[in-house]
Amino acid sequence: MHSPRLRLTALFFAALALAACSSEPKASPDAGPSDTSADAPGPGDAPNTLDVARDTKGANDTDAQPLNPPSFAERTRPGRWLRGDFHVHSVGASNDTGPESLPARIKEVAIARGLDLVVLTDHSNSTGSDATTRDEDPDLFNQGPEFTHWELTRTLSDENFLMVQGNELSPVNPNTSLPTGHIGCFPRTLNDFDPDVAFIDRPQGDVSGGSALQQALDVGCFAIINHPFGPTNWISYDWTALNYDGIEVFNGGAGFNQFDRLAVDAWACDIANGKRTTAMGGSDNHRVDIVPPGTVLDPPLAHPTTFVWAEALDWPQVIASLERGRVTISDTGSPLELDVHAADGAWLAMIGDSIDAPQARWGRIRGALHALPVHHRNVRHLRLYRIRAGACEDLREPNRIVAPKPNLELLHDEIIASDSSFDIAVHLELAPGDAIFALLAHDIPSLLHYGAAVSNAVHAH
Repeated sequence: MHSPRLRLTALFFAALALAACSSEPKASPDAGPSDTSADAPGPGDAPNTLDVARDTKGANDTDAQPLNPPSFAERTRPGRWLRGDFHVHSVGASNDTGPESLPARIKEVAIARGLDLVVLTDHSNSTGSDATTRDEDPDLFNQGPEFTHWELTRTLSDENFLMVQGNELSPVNPNTSLPTGHIGCFPRTLNDFDPDVAFIDRPQGDVSGGSALQQALDVGCFAIINHPFGPTNWISYDWTALNYDGIEVFNGGAGFNQFDRLAVDAWACDIANGKRTTAMGGSDNHRVDIVPPGTVLDPPLAHPTTFVWAEALDWPQVIASLERGRVTISDTGSPLELDVHAADGAWLAMIGDSIDAPQARWGRIRGALHALPVHHRNVRHLRLYRIRAGACEDLREPNRIVAPKPNLELLHDEIIASDSSFDIAVHLELAPGDAIFALLAHDIPSLLHYGAAVSNAVHAH
Protein backbone atom coordinates (compact mmCIF):
# COMPACT_ATOMS: atom_id res chain seq x y z
CA MET A 1 0.00 0.00 0.00
CA HIS A 2 1.38 3.34 -0.97
CA SER A 3 0.57 5.62 1.97
CA PRO A 4 2.59 5.63 5.21
CA ARG A 5 1.70 2.82 7.56
CA LEU A 6 1.19 5.27 10.42
CA ARG A 7 -1.63 6.98 8.56
CA LEU A 8 -3.16 3.66 7.59
CA THR A 9 -3.02 2.48 11.21
CA ALA A 10 -4.81 5.61 12.44
CA LEU A 11 -7.47 5.38 9.75
CA PHE A 12 -7.92 1.67 10.39
CA PHE A 13 -8.60 2.11 14.09
CA ALA A 14 -10.91 5.05 13.38
CA ALA A 15 -12.91 2.99 10.91
CA LEU A 16 -13.21 0.11 13.36
CA ALA A 17 -14.28 2.45 16.15
CA LEU A 18 -17.03 3.91 13.98
CA ALA A 19 -18.19 0.47 12.91
CA ALA A 20 -18.23 -0.80 16.48
CA CYS A 21 -20.45 2.13 17.48
CA SER A 22 -22.87 1.49 14.65
CA SER A 23 -25.17 -1.41 13.97
CA GLU A 24 -23.88 -4.81 12.88
CA PRO A 25 -22.68 -4.36 9.27
CA LYS A 26 -23.92 -7.76 8.19
CA ALA A 27 -26.74 -7.09 5.76
CA SER A 28 -28.69 -10.22 6.63
CA PRO A 29 -31.31 -9.98 9.34
CA ASP A 30 -30.34 -13.51 10.39
CA ALA A 31 -27.23 -12.65 12.36
CA GLY A 32 -26.94 -14.80 15.44
CA PRO A 33 -26.57 -13.84 19.09
CA SER A 34 -23.67 -11.65 20.12
CA ASP A 35 -22.59 -13.71 23.11
CA THR A 36 -18.91 -13.12 23.84
CA SER A 37 -18.47 -15.44 26.79
CA ALA A 38 -16.12 -18.38 26.47
CA ASP A 39 -18.65 -20.66 28.18
CA ALA A 40 -21.77 -19.88 26.17
CA PRO A 41 -23.88 -23.05 25.95
CA GLY A 42 -24.49 -24.76 22.66
CA PRO A 43 -24.13 -28.05 20.84
CA GLY A 44 -20.43 -27.44 20.40
CA ASP A 45 -19.72 -27.24 24.12
CA ALA A 46 -20.07 -30.90 25.00
CA PRO A 47 -18.14 -33.35 22.79
CA ASN A 48 -14.79 -32.54 21.28
CA THR A 49 -15.95 -33.96 17.94
CA LEU A 50 -19.41 -32.98 16.75
CA ASP A 51 -21.57 -35.34 14.74
CA VAL A 52 -24.89 -33.57 14.74
CA ALA A 53 -27.81 -34.43 12.48
CA ARG A 54 -30.33 -31.60 12.03
CA ASP A 55 -32.62 -29.80 10.64
CA THR A 56 -36.19 -30.10 9.52
CA LYS A 57 -38.33 -30.69 6.48
CA GLY A 58 -38.34 -26.94 5.86
CA ALA A 59 -35.61 -24.62 7.03
CA ASN A 60 -38.16 -22.12 8.36
CA ASP A 61 -40.74 -24.66 9.54
CA THR A 62 -40.37 -24.66 13.31
CA ASP A 63 -43.06 -27.32 13.75
CA ALA A 64 -41.47 -29.94 11.50
CA GLN A 65 -39.89 -32.95 13.16
CA PRO A 66 -36.13 -33.55 12.98
CA LEU A 67 -35.07 -36.03 10.33
CA ASN A 68 -32.40 -38.66 10.66
CA PRO A 69 -29.81 -38.36 7.90
CA PRO A 70 -28.75 -41.41 5.88
CA SER A 71 -25.20 -42.66 5.72
CA PHE A 72 -23.42 -40.28 3.38
CA ALA A 73 -21.40 -41.57 0.44
CA GLU A 74 -17.96 -40.04 0.09
CA ARG A 75 -17.23 -37.39 -2.51
CA THR A 76 -16.53 -39.01 -5.86
CA ARG A 77 -15.02 -36.01 -7.62
CA PRO A 78 -11.27 -36.70 -8.00
CA GLY A 79 -8.94 -34.27 -6.27
CA ARG A 80 -7.59 -32.98 -3.01
CA TRP A 81 -7.52 -29.67 -1.19
CA LEU A 82 -4.47 -27.64 -2.18
CA ARG A 83 -3.48 -25.06 0.41
CA GLY A 84 -2.63 -21.66 -1.04
CA ASP A 85 -2.09 -18.00 -0.29
CA PHE A 86 -3.15 -15.75 -3.17
CA HIS A 87 -2.18 -12.33 -1.74
CA VAL A 88 1.50 -12.04 -0.77
CA HIS A 89 4.03 -9.22 -1.21
CA SER A 90 7.78 -9.58 -1.73
CA VAL A 91 10.83 -7.39 -1.40
CA GLY A 92 12.25 -5.96 -4.61
CA ALA A 93 8.83 -5.67 -6.20
CA SER A 94 6.42 -4.12 -3.67
CA ASN A 95 7.69 -0.95 -2.05
CA ASP A 96 6.19 -1.55 1.40
CA THR A 97 7.58 -4.93 2.44
CA GLY A 98 10.13 -5.94 5.02
CA PRO A 99 13.63 -6.80 3.80
CA GLU A 100 13.18 -10.42 4.82
CA SER A 101 10.38 -11.07 2.30
CA LEU A 102 12.53 -12.52 -0.44
CA PRO A 103 10.75 -15.09 -2.63
CA ALA A 104 13.04 -17.89 -1.43
CA ARG A 105 12.25 -17.06 2.19
CA ILE A 106 8.54 -16.89 1.40
CA LYS A 107 8.79 -20.41 0.02
CA GLU A 108 10.52 -21.65 3.19
CA VAL A 109 7.86 -20.20 5.48
CA ALA A 110 5.04 -21.32 3.20
CA ILE A 111 6.22 -24.93 3.26
CA ALA A 112 6.68 -24.80 7.03
CA ARG A 113 3.04 -23.69 7.34
CA GLY A 114 1.76 -26.44 5.09
CA LEU A 115 1.10 -24.46 1.92
CA ASP A 116 1.25 -26.01 -1.53
CA LEU A 117 1.27 -22.76 -3.49
CA VAL A 118 1.80 -19.02 -3.17
CA VAL A 119 0.92 -16.22 -5.57
CA LEU A 120 3.06 -13.09 -5.24
CA THR A 121 0.80 -10.08 -5.82
CA ASP A 122 3.24 -7.20 -5.70
CA HIS A 123 1.89 -3.70 -6.17
CA SER A 124 1.84 -2.35 -9.70
CA ASN A 125 5.05 -0.35 -9.86
CA SER A 126 3.74 3.18 -9.41
CA THR A 127 7.26 4.42 -8.71
CA GLY A 128 8.52 3.20 -12.05
CA SER A 129 11.48 0.85 -11.85
CA ASP A 130 12.41 1.81 -8.28
CA ALA A 131 10.62 -0.38 -5.76
CA THR A 132 12.83 0.80 -2.89
CA THR A 133 10.99 4.04 -2.17
CA ARG A 134 7.46 5.29 -1.66
CA ASP A 135 8.33 8.68 -3.11
CA GLU A 136 6.60 8.92 -6.46
CA ASP A 137 8.54 10.24 -9.46
CA PRO A 138 6.25 11.14 -12.39
CA ASP A 139 9.13 10.55 -14.80
CA LEU A 140 8.96 6.86 -13.90
CA PHE A 141 5.19 6.34 -13.97
CA ASN A 142 3.64 3.38 -15.79
CA GLN A 143 6.90 1.82 -16.96
CA GLY A 144 6.93 -1.39 -14.92
CA PRO A 145 8.32 -3.86 -14.24
CA GLU A 146 5.13 -5.48 -12.95
CA PHE A 147 6.11 -9.16 -12.72
CA THR A 148 9.55 -8.63 -11.22
CA HIS A 149 10.19 -12.17 -9.97
CA TRP A 150 8.64 -13.98 -12.94
CA GLU A 151 11.63 -16.17 -13.73
CA LEU A 152 12.64 -16.61 -10.09
CA THR A 153 9.22 -17.93 -9.11
CA ARG A 154 9.43 -20.50 -11.89
CA THR A 155 12.83 -21.58 -10.57
CA LEU A 156 11.48 -21.86 -7.03
CA SER A 157 8.57 -24.05 -8.17
CA ASP A 158 8.91 -27.83 -8.15
CA GLU A 159 6.72 -30.92 -8.02
CA ASN A 160 5.86 -30.26 -4.37
CA PHE A 161 5.49 -26.48 -4.31
CA LEU A 162 4.20 -23.90 -6.76
CA MET A 163 5.04 -20.19 -6.73
CA VAL A 164 3.50 -17.83 -9.27
CA GLN A 165 4.21 -14.14 -9.86
CA GLY A 166 1.00 -12.16 -10.06
CA ASN A 167 0.31 -8.50 -9.42
CA GLU A 168 -1.88 -6.16 -7.40
CA LEU A 169 -2.82 -3.19 -9.55
CA SER A 170 -2.87 -0.27 -7.13
CA PRO A 171 -4.23 3.01 -8.46
CA VAL A 172 -5.12 5.66 -5.89
CA ASN A 173 -6.89 8.99 -5.66
CA PRO A 174 -5.02 11.92 -4.08
CA ASN A 175 -8.20 12.52 -2.10
CA THR A 176 -7.86 9.51 0.18
CA SER A 177 -11.49 9.76 1.27
CA LEU A 178 -12.45 8.48 -2.19
CA PRO A 179 -12.34 4.81 -3.19
CA THR A 180 -10.35 3.41 -6.11
CA GLY A 181 -9.40 -0.17 -5.33
CA HIS A 182 -6.72 -2.83 -5.66
CA ILE A 183 -7.02 -5.59 -8.26
CA GLY A 184 -5.45 -9.02 -7.83
CA CYS A 185 -4.09 -10.31 -11.13
CA PHE A 186 -3.31 -14.05 -11.49
CA PRO A 187 -1.95 -15.08 -14.93
CA ARG A 188 -4.27 -17.70 -16.38
CA THR A 189 -1.36 -19.39 -18.14
CA LEU A 190 2.34 -19.47 -17.34
CA ASN A 191 3.42 -20.38 -20.86
CA ASP A 192 1.87 -17.69 -23.07
CA PHE A 193 1.68 -14.84 -20.59
CA ASP A 194 3.74 -11.69 -21.28
CA PRO A 195 5.46 -10.69 -18.01
CA ASP A 196 6.89 -7.53 -19.57
CA VAL A 197 3.58 -5.63 -19.59
CA ALA A 198 3.46 -2.23 -17.86
CA PHE A 199 0.21 -1.30 -16.15
CA ILE A 200 -1.10 2.26 -16.11
CA ASP A 201 -1.92 3.19 -12.51
CA ARG A 202 -0.82 6.85 -12.38
CA PRO A 203 -1.13 9.86 -12.19
CA GLN A 204 -3.10 9.72 -8.97
CA GLY A 205 -6.79 10.21 -9.58
CA ASP A 206 -6.59 9.47 -13.32
CA VAL A 207 -7.04 5.69 -13.13
CA SER A 208 -10.23 4.14 -11.75
CA GLY A 209 -10.53 0.75 -10.13
CA GLY A 210 -12.57 -0.38 -13.11
CA SER A 211 -9.79 0.68 -15.49
CA ALA A 212 -7.26 -1.29 -13.46
CA LEU A 213 -9.60 -4.28 -13.51
CA GLN A 214 -9.91 -4.11 -17.29
CA GLN A 215 -6.14 -3.96 -17.66
CA ALA A 216 -5.80 -7.13 -15.59
CA LEU A 217 -8.39 -8.89 -17.74
CA ASP A 218 -6.83 -7.63 -20.98
CA VAL A 219 -3.41 -9.12 -20.20
CA GLY A 220 -4.97 -12.50 -19.43
CA CYS A 221 -5.41 -12.54 -15.66
CA PHE A 222 -7.99 -14.10 -13.41
CA ALA A 223 -8.91 -10.79 -11.77
CA ILE A 224 -10.26 -10.28 -8.26
CA ILE A 225 -11.25 -7.27 -6.18
CA ASN A 226 -9.02 -7.20 -3.11
CA HIS A 227 -10.39 -5.89 0.23
CA PRO A 228 -13.34 -4.19 -1.53
CA PHE A 229 -14.55 -2.39 1.61
CA GLY A 230 -11.43 -1.13 3.21
CA PRO A 231 -10.50 -0.86 6.01
CA THR A 232 -9.82 2.65 4.65
CA ASN A 233 -11.52 4.41 1.78
CA TRP A 234 -8.54 4.77 -0.53
CA ILE A 235 -8.01 1.01 -0.83
CA SER A 236 -11.74 0.25 -1.15
CA TYR A 237 -13.12 -0.53 -4.58
CA ASP A 238 -14.96 2.17 -6.53
CA TRP A 239 -17.37 -0.25 -8.30
CA THR A 240 -16.78 1.41 -11.67
CA ALA A 241 -16.81 -2.04 -13.33
CA LEU A 242 -18.33 -5.35 -12.31
CA ASN A 243 -16.69 -7.79 -14.75
CA TYR A 244 -14.28 -9.21 -12.17
CA ASP A 245 -13.78 -12.94 -11.68
CA GLY A 246 -13.60 -12.98 -7.89
CA ILE A 247 -13.92 -10.98 -4.69
CA GLU A 248 -11.54 -11.26 -1.74
CA VAL A 249 -13.98 -11.98 1.09
CA PHE A 250 -11.33 -12.75 3.73
CA ASN A 251 -8.27 -10.51 3.89
CA GLY A 252 -5.72 -11.35 6.58
CA GLY A 253 -5.43 -7.81 7.93
CA ALA A 254 -7.03 -7.75 11.41
CA GLY A 255 -8.43 -11.24 10.90
CA PHE A 256 -11.98 -11.76 9.68
CA ASN A 257 -13.66 -8.44 10.49
CA GLN A 258 -16.71 -6.38 9.58
CA PHE A 259 -15.13 -5.25 6.31
CA ASP A 260 -14.77 -8.88 5.26
CA ARG A 261 -18.41 -9.47 6.16
CA LEU A 262 -19.39 -6.68 3.78
CA ALA A 263 -17.27 -8.35 1.11
CA VAL A 264 -19.21 -11.58 1.74
CA ASP A 265 -22.41 -9.60 1.21
CA ALA A 266 -21.10 -8.25 -2.12
CA TRP A 267 -20.17 -11.77 -3.23
CA ALA A 268 -23.56 -13.14 -2.14
CA CYS A 269 -25.30 -10.37 -4.03
CA ASP A 270 -23.41 -11.35 -7.17
CA ILE A 271 -24.58 -14.93 -6.71
CA ALA A 272 -28.17 -13.76 -6.21
CA ASN A 273 -27.88 -11.75 -9.42
CA GLY A 274 -26.73 -14.81 -11.36
CA LYS A 275 -23.02 -13.85 -11.53
CA ARG A 276 -20.79 -16.80 -10.66
CA THR A 277 -18.20 -14.75 -8.79
CA THR A 278 -15.60 -16.76 -6.86
CA ALA A 279 -15.09 -15.93 -3.19
CA MET A 280 -11.34 -15.68 -2.52
CA GLY A 281 -9.02 -15.11 0.42
CA GLY A 282 -5.47 -13.93 0.98
CA SER A 283 -3.18 -13.04 3.84
CA ASP A 284 -1.94 -9.74 2.35
CA ASN A 285 1.35 -10.57 4.03
CA HIS A 286 4.12 -7.96 3.67
CA ARG A 287 6.62 -9.35 6.21
CA VAL A 288 7.12 -13.04 5.86
CA ASP A 289 8.56 -13.72 9.32
CA ILE A 290 5.51 -12.39 11.16
CA VAL A 291 4.48 -15.16 13.57
CA PRO A 292 0.80 -16.20 13.71
CA PRO A 293 -1.62 -14.79 14.61
CA GLY A 294 0.10 -11.52 13.60
CA THR A 295 -1.03 -7.97 14.26
CA VAL A 296 -3.61 -5.59 12.84
CA LEU A 297 -1.52 -4.47 9.87
CA ASP A 298 0.92 -7.37 9.72
CA PRO A 299 -1.01 -10.56 8.99
CA PRO A 300 1.09 -13.73 8.83
CA LEU A 301 1.58 -15.78 5.70
CA ALA A 302 -1.14 -18.42 5.19
CA HIS A 303 -3.66 -16.63 7.44
CA PRO A 304 -6.14 -17.20 5.99
CA THR A 305 -5.43 -20.16 3.75
CA THR A 306 -7.33 -20.46 0.49
CA PHE A 307 -8.12 -24.12 -0.23
CA VAL A 308 -8.52 -25.10 -3.88
CA TRP A 309 -9.88 -28.51 -4.96
CA ALA A 310 -7.75 -29.92 -7.80
CA GLU A 311 -6.47 -33.27 -8.97
CA ALA A 312 -2.83 -32.18 -8.99
CA LEU A 313 -0.53 -29.34 -8.04
CA ASP A 314 -0.76 -27.88 -11.51
CA TRP A 315 -1.41 -24.21 -12.33
CA PRO A 316 -3.92 -24.83 -15.16
CA GLN A 317 -5.91 -27.02 -12.79
CA VAL A 318 -5.74 -24.37 -10.08
CA ILE A 319 -7.05 -21.71 -12.47
CA ALA A 320 -9.81 -24.06 -13.65
CA SER A 321 -10.89 -24.58 -10.03
CA LEU A 322 -10.83 -20.84 -9.34
CA GLU A 323 -13.05 -20.29 -12.35
CA ARG A 324 -15.47 -22.98 -11.16
CA GLY A 325 -15.51 -21.73 -7.57
CA ARG A 326 -14.12 -24.91 -6.02
CA VAL A 327 -12.59 -22.80 -3.27
CA THR A 328 -13.03 -22.42 0.46
CA ILE A 329 -11.21 -20.00 2.77
CA SER A 330 -10.24 -20.60 6.39
CA ASP A 331 -7.81 -19.59 9.11
CA THR A 332 -8.69 -22.62 11.24
CA GLY A 333 -6.16 -24.97 9.69
CA SER A 334 -8.85 -27.00 7.91
CA PRO A 335 -11.08 -26.37 4.89
CA LEU A 336 -14.74 -25.58 5.47
CA GLU A 337 -16.35 -28.24 3.27
CA LEU A 338 -19.89 -28.25 1.94
CA ASP A 339 -21.35 -31.19 0.02
CA VAL A 340 -24.88 -31.98 -1.14
CA HIS A 341 -26.41 -35.46 -1.05
CA ALA A 342 -29.55 -37.16 -2.26
CA ALA A 343 -32.25 -38.53 0.05
CA ASP A 344 -30.50 -41.91 0.13
CA GLY A 345 -27.13 -40.36 0.98
CA ALA A 346 -25.65 -40.55 -2.54
CA TRP A 347 -23.13 -37.79 -3.17
CA LEU A 348 -24.31 -35.17 -5.67
CA ALA A 349 -22.15 -32.06 -5.52
CA MET A 350 -19.46 -30.09 -3.76
CA ILE A 351 -18.56 -26.43 -3.52
CA GLY A 352 -18.62 -24.85 -6.98
CA ASP A 353 -20.93 -27.46 -8.50
CA SER A 354 -24.48 -27.19 -9.83
CA ILE A 355 -27.18 -29.72 -9.00
CA ASP A 356 -30.79 -30.54 -9.86
CA ALA A 357 -32.79 -28.84 -7.13
CA PRO A 358 -35.30 -31.70 -6.63
CA GLN A 359 -32.51 -34.21 -5.99
CA ALA A 360 -30.77 -32.20 -3.27
CA ARG A 361 -31.98 -33.33 0.14
CA TRP A 362 -29.03 -33.05 2.49
CA GLY A 363 -26.24 -30.58 3.03
CA ARG A 364 -23.15 -31.88 4.81
CA ILE A 365 -20.78 -29.36 6.44
CA ARG A 366 -17.39 -30.51 7.68
CA GLY A 367 -14.40 -28.77 9.17
CA ALA A 368 -12.53 -28.02 12.36
CA LEU A 369 -11.87 -25.10 14.68
CA HIS A 370 -8.38 -25.11 16.13
CA ALA A 371 -7.68 -24.26 19.76
CA LEU A 372 -8.09 -20.51 20.16
CA PRO A 373 -6.22 -18.33 22.66
CA VAL A 374 -8.34 -17.54 25.70
CA HIS A 375 -8.75 -13.87 24.72
CA HIS A 376 -10.07 -14.90 21.28
CA ARG A 377 -12.62 -17.46 22.46
CA ASN A 378 -15.71 -15.56 21.43
CA VAL A 379 -18.57 -17.78 20.38
CA ARG A 380 -18.18 -19.10 16.83
CA HIS A 381 -21.35 -19.79 14.87
CA LEU A 382 -21.41 -22.22 11.99
CA ARG A 383 -24.21 -21.15 9.67
CA LEU A 384 -25.62 -22.45 6.44
CA TYR A 385 -27.26 -19.79 4.29
CA ARG A 386 -29.51 -19.92 1.26
CA ILE A 387 -29.17 -17.26 -1.46
CA ARG A 388 -32.32 -17.00 -3.54
CA ALA A 389 -32.20 -15.76 -7.13
CA GLY A 390 -32.69 -12.00 -7.24
CA ALA A 391 -32.84 -11.65 -3.46
CA CYS A 392 -30.49 -8.70 -3.06
CA GLU A 393 -30.86 -4.96 -2.78
CA ASP A 394 -27.77 -4.01 -4.74
CA LEU A 395 -26.80 -0.54 -3.57
CA ARG A 396 -23.38 -0.48 -5.23
CA GLU A 397 -22.77 2.39 -7.59
CA PRO A 398 -19.63 4.00 -9.04
CA ASN A 399 -17.39 5.95 -6.68
CA ARG A 400 -19.39 5.22 -3.54
CA ILE A 401 -18.63 2.84 -0.69
CA VAL A 402 -22.02 1.28 -0.13
CA ALA A 403 -22.50 -2.41 0.51
CA PRO A 404 -25.34 -4.38 -1.06
CA LYS A 405 -27.94 -6.07 1.11
CA PRO A 406 -28.49 -9.70 0.18
CA ASN A 407 -31.48 -11.42 1.76
CA LEU A 408 -29.66 -14.42 3.21
CA GLU A 409 -31.97 -17.12 4.53
CA LEU A 410 -30.58 -18.91 7.55
CA LEU A 411 -30.94 -22.69 7.20
CA HIS A 412 -28.80 -23.79 10.14
CA ASP A 413 -27.01 -22.16 13.08
CA GLU A 414 -24.79 -24.05 15.50
CA ILE A 415 -22.19 -23.00 18.05
CA ILE A 416 -18.77 -24.60 17.49
CA ALA A 417 -16.41 -25.00 20.40
CA SER A 418 -12.73 -24.14 20.29
CA ASP A 419 -10.52 -27.16 19.50
CA SER A 420 -13.22 -29.30 17.94
CA SER A 421 -14.13 -30.83 14.61
CA PHE A 422 -17.62 -31.04 13.14
CA ASP A 423 -19.60 -33.09 10.66
CA ILE A 424 -23.12 -31.69 10.42
CA ALA A 425 -26.11 -32.69 8.31
CA VAL A 426 -28.81 -30.20 7.32
CA HIS A 427 -31.99 -31.23 5.51
CA LEU A 428 -32.58 -29.25 2.33
CA GLU A 429 -35.47 -28.27 0.10
CA LEU A 430 -34.02 -26.14 -2.69
CA ALA A 431 -35.65 -24.37 -5.59
CA PRO A 432 -34.09 -23.74 -9.00
CA GLY A 433 -31.87 -20.69 -8.77
CA ASP A 434 -31.01 -21.20 -5.10
CA ALA A 435 -27.44 -21.36 -3.85
CA ILE A 436 -26.14 -22.37 -0.42
CA PHE A 437 -22.89 -21.56 1.38
CA ALA A 438 -21.39 -21.98 4.85
CA LEU A 439 -19.87 -19.38 7.16
CA LEU A 440 -17.97 -19.90 10.42
CA ALA A 441 -17.56 -16.65 12.36
CA HIS A 442 -18.59 -14.69 15.42
CA ASP A 443 -21.01 -11.78 15.48
CA ILE A 444 -18.94 -9.09 17.17
CA PRO A 445 -17.18 -6.50 14.98
CA SER A 446 -13.67 -6.63 16.35
CA LEU A 447 -9.98 -6.51 15.65
CA LEU A 448 -8.06 -9.72 15.18
CA HIS A 449 -10.98 -12.10 14.89
CA TYR A 450 -9.53 -15.55 14.32
CA GLY A 451 -11.30 -18.87 13.87
CA ALA A 452 -13.29 -18.02 10.74
CA ALA A 453 -14.06 -19.69 7.43
CA VAL A 454 -16.15 -19.03 4.31
CA SER A 455 -17.13 -21.53 1.62
CA ASN A 456 -18.09 -20.87 -1.95
CA ALA A 457 -21.57 -21.89 -3.01
CA VAL A 458 -23.31 -24.98 -4.32
CA HIS A 459 -25.85 -23.94 -6.96
CA ALA A 460 -29.28 -25.46 -7.68
CA HIS A 461 -30.82 -25.48 -11.15
